Amino acid sequence: GVGLMQDLRTKLPWYFSDLKDGFDIKVITTTLYLFWGAIANAVAFGSLLGDNTDGYMGATETMLATAVLGMLYPLLCGQPLTIMGATGPIAAYIIALRSLGNSVGVNFLPLYAWSGIFLSIFLFLGSMFSLSNAIKKVTRFTEELFSVLISVIFIYSALEYFVKIFHADDRGHGEALAALFVGLLTCFTALGIRNSRNGTFFNQWVRNRMADFAPVIAIGVGIGVAWALMGRYDDFELGFLEVSEDGITSTTLGTDVRPWVVDLGDIDGAGFGLAVVGGLFAFIVMYFDQNITVRLVNAREHKLKKGGGYDMDMMALCICTVLLSLLGCPWMVSATVPSLNHCRSLCYFGNDGNAGNSAEEEAKLEEESKKALQSIRNIMEYSMLEEGNGATGTAPRGLKRSNSHSDLVKQVHEEVSSAIAMLSLPTGTGITGCLEQRVSPFLVHLLILLSLVFLRTALGGIPMAVLRGLFLYNGWVNLAGNEFWERILLVVTDPAKYPNRSYTKVKPLWKVHAWTLTQAVLLVLINILMRSPAGFVFPVVIGLLHPLRLYIARTGYYTAEEIEMLDSHF
Repeated sequence: GVGLMQDLRTKLPWYFSDLKDGFDIKVITTTLYLFWGAIANAVAFGSLLGDNTDGYMGATETMLATAVLGMLYPLLCGQPLTIMGATGPIAAYIIALRSLGNSVGVNFLPLYAWSGIFLSIFLFLGSMFSLSNAIKKVTRFTEELFSVLISVIFIYSALEYFVKIFHADDRGHGEALAALFVGLLTCFTALGIRNSRNGTFFNQWVRNRMADFAPVIAIGVGIGVAWALMGRYDDFELGFLEVSEDGITSTTLGTDVRPWVVDLGDIDGAGFGLAVVGGLFAFIVMYFDQNITVRLVNAREHKLKKGGGYDMDMMALCICTVLLSLLGCPWMVSATVPSLNHCRSLCYFGNDGNAGNSAEEEAKLEEESKKALQSIRNIMEYSMLEEGNGATGTAPRGLKRSNSHSDLVKQVHEEVSSAIAMLSLPTGTGITGCLEQRVSPFLVHLLILLSLVFLRTALGGIPMAVLRGLFLYNGWVNLAGNEFWERILLVVTDPAKYPNRSYTKVKPLWKVHAWTLTQAVLLVLINILMRSPAGFVFPVVIGLLHPLRLYIARTGYYTAEEIEMLDSHF
């Protein structure tokens, strides 16, 4: 418990500040922005789980879990900038656990509840023994493969839904085509609006706000078109989200069929033993899903000052997971995309929110600035002496007598860039700080709870095709900036158009392709395993990714420098 106590000593002095800093206009705009994305995520995953659990864990359970635990978690955790929610890997594991229970004749909900109880025990042990520290050793090889896996789960789930519609006996060919059209329209509308951030219409503020609300606008367009089609043609209907009609106290199937509290006694000895293994494998998935997200939020580029608390996060997850398991609601973790959107929405850019530096910080900044300016001055003075054939002494780092003027310009640019990075200076629109507080995540999930109470009828009018279109969108945008995905496309990319990444400097290039092929084979293996009768054990492969990466580094096929260019830490 040493790490947990250290987290408490780090975070508790900031707790009052976390609440006081929440009274800011930025919190209001962030809450309204994140609410739509969070509720869309909850509704989409609720529909997916409902389809694959025969309604025993559907939209009502998912939304209620998202709302209540989403309010509790930021009050207990170490990094409140993350947003709790259902995720692709967790949903895939729950579905695999359900399939395993059916195959061995164990009731799903008792198996799930006991697996969750053992999962909570493992989370408690992980918090007490600071197992989260191991995630700091994980490199891009594992993190980016896991990120692409999330995208594949999103995209595969969406495509599987549309394929099933075309093969459904109770659906006409026209209805299947309409569902596909609505789904693709939702996806491409969201993508188009999101990409307008770098467009030419309106000003930058308007484009940014439109891009922020891209999924919400797209959902509205998809719902409008779907209802217009159903109003235009007779005997034409699309599938809708199933939400309980009996109020917030009722489950998706009704409390007569599926009560809120799971009967823990409805399981035999074999099922109990299976639950122990189920909890362990769930811990592996949750460990990576949670900690990779928190690590991305804690990245240096976000300029956080209050520190993180990985062990506090694990303890908060332990408490939340026990409650979710007893109620038969889906397990929640810090969802990657909403968490990053939340953090970046609270960031300050340029001089926004700049309250000034202390005298000590100003003195240090002045000293480092003098060093940077002197370095640039040395380069310029040496180049002028060289032109006059009077250069003497040692040339500045990286500058030789034979350097051309273009080399000189590059050297000056490198020095300036290095100085900016070293001093953490804003580069026009760079991040200069972040409003760290616990209020906005609480408010986001409070709004979800209120919508579940007062907007149930409206939620029941959302076509499933729209939600699957949102899955396509989430899967695609999650690939942005992923080097593994970029290297997959490198095979068909014009060499003159290669991205300015360190891996393009590895020679010969077949080493890059071999590295990418290794990750691709593992990705395919995990996906095949997930959808096989042995899908229950796919977390084991995820847990072996980093040891495999270490083994590859020791084979001698790559030098230490090549490994650094291919697989640097975040």
